[in-house]
Amino acid sequence: MKEKNRKGLFGLFQNVKHSSRDSEEAKNSSAVSLEEAVKETFEETPISGTDQTSSSAKPLKDDEPAVSPPSIWEPSDDPHLIRINEDILNIECNQFTTKTSSLSNVFKRTASVSQEGEGTEPAPRDAQPQLYISKDGMAAWIYVIPPFNNGRDISEKDLRAVLSQSRVTTGILEDALQSIENDLIYDQSVLVAKGTLARNGVDGSINDRYKRVLHLKFEEDEKGSVDYKHLNNIQSIKEGETICEITRAVPGQNGITVTGTPYPCTIKGTEVPVPAGRNTVPNKEGTLLISQKTGHVTFANGRFHVDPILKINGNIDNSTGNLDYDGDIFISGDVRNGFSIKATGSIDIRGSVEGAVITAGGPITIASGMSGNGKGVLTSESHIKCRYLEHCSVSAGGNVYAESIINSKVKCGQDIVVTSGMGAIIGGTLLAANNINARIIGSKVRRLITELVIANIPKSVEESEKLTRELEQLHYNMSEVKKNINYLENSQRADKEQLLERLRQAEEYLSIREQGINNRLEEIADDTAVQTGLIQCQQLLPVVRIRMGASVLLIQEEYSKSLIYKNNEGEIVIGSN
Repeated sequence: MKEKNRKGLFGLFQNVKHSSRDSEEAKNSSAVSLEEAVKETFEETPISGTDQTSSSAKPLKDDEPAVSPPSIWEPSDDPHLIRINEDILNIECNQFTTKTSSLSNVFKRTASVSQEGEGTEPAPRDAQPQLYISKDGMAAWIYVIPPFNNGRDISEKDLRAVLSQSRVTTGILEDALQSIENDLIYDQSVLVAKGTLARNGVDGSINDRYKRVLHLKFEEDEKGSVDYKHLNNIQSIKEGETICEITRAVPGQNGITVTGTPYPCTIKGTEVPVPAGRNTVPNKEGTLLISQKTGHVTFANGRFHVDPILKINGNIDNSTGNLDYDGDIFISGDVRNGFSIKATGSIDIRGSVEGAVITAGGPITIASGMSGNGKGVLTSESHIKCRYLEHCSVSAGGNVYAESIINSKVKCGQDIVVTSGMGAIIGGTLLAANNINARIIGSKVRRLITELVIANIPKSVEESEKLTRELEQLHYNMSEVKKNINYLENSQRADKEQLLERLRQAEEYLSIREQGINNRLEEIADDTAVQTGLIQCQQLLPVVRIRMGASVLLIQEEYSKSLIYKNNEGEIVIGSN
């Protein structure tokens, strides 16, 4: 571009040279030739990036502040807008102004020499526009050399012609062109075109709501002890919940130079890959990653995955900690003593269980069995299936299946089935809402009592036992209150009336509560008066206590192929099957 402008200036010099041949004699007098003057001008005005002043600029006084050139582009708070270094553009403009001003001075001196010649008519010279386009193509200025010897003033047509010649088609400032023509602005660089600034894009980004890498954090209690069983290393999620937020990319916009060519942005704005894996899907807008199932979140191979089944390949011990999961759990190993597992779905354990606490909303299946050591607890809203149950507490909403149940407390909402394998029920207390079926019930060790309960409403049995214990405590409290009343009635204490009043109020309250408990026990007795359950076994060994509703039977002899039920008279009888 600089070379192009230089050629334009020397082309103008050639025109000046040809137009001055008619006055050659006048120029050969005491005046300097036009060629020497132009040469001298360019030698005195070298191309330099430090030349920032125009030849037409007025010197500043010592106390006069410097005036900054007007901004080419309007100020903007947009941080993505690619600003052009306007200081560099002003330097280029000043260089152009200085050189063109020098050329204008040459023309002026040439015109003066022509006027001094004798017998010659000075040739008129029209106003001559000079165009400069910045090196980056983002700005263009016009400097108009004034007319000499009654030449024609500048016109808008002349200005557009020079713009068209240099292919300046974009960002033309119409007001600037009209102002040059109307106000006859000469010997001054005027901004006549400016490009459109480019705007950088913004790359897409992801804000995770679930961790991609889990780091175990051990929390200390007030005493400084660390619970290594609560590791919180499972990221549970429900169907429809958000896994991560996705910010879409904002594409960059190229600028346009004054000649219509693109001015590229530096950041195009790249979309971030959506990390959608198993059972995950982006929303319609592509701004959220949604879970399609209830389960747990993992991150692998650059993607989030949701699995409805939590798979533990190994044991439940200090390496995993306790589990609390919204979904199904599969464990390939054992569950060690003291740990707990809780799931809203099913729990499938392929090993054995020690003294652990296991709670499930669905079925519980234990391939080996449970040796609870008096601490193990199994609770399921569905059925429980286990090879053996020893020294543990079991509660199931459905059936309980086992090959043996030894010294355990079992309660189920349907049947207890112990018919496969050894098929033995030895010791403990078993309650079923419907039937109990086993191969062997009881033990030849007479000090070991096995208790079987058939209760169509298992909760009523619990309530009855609780109310019975409360009634026993209430009777003891009533006897103590009566003793104190008798003592105060025979004493001479000054405050005995106040104390007697309080004791009589307590006696009245206990009496009312006693009546309420008795009424409720009668209601429960009426509800459980009729029981429809059965107890079946191939071998019945003493000592076994059987309870069906209010009826109780103590087995102290050995029976075979027994069928135990409650007859129409409300008695428990032992038949044969």
